[in-house]
Amino acid sequence: MLNWVSTLTKYLNKFLELGILLLAVSVIAEIVFGPNVAFFGSQVTKNLINLLNALGEQGIAALIIVFAVIFAYRKILK
Repeated sequence: MLNWVSTLTKYLNKFLELGILLLAVSVIAEIVFGPNVAFFGSQVTKNLINLLNALGEQGIAALIIVFAVIFAYRKILK
């Protein structure tokens, strides 16, 4: 059972790492090539700004979410 949980955790970490890398690539592509990058579809930076604005309106819940994302990101870098 412990081996199964370890394997699942490894795959989820890789999936999270892939998501962060795709987000970074899409933001860079949008900055370099403009807002209508064919491969990524819609405006990624606009969606990120809207997400951050929505989080800012939520107060303490947003703070907890931001800390959780930072914690997950730091675990990936190690």
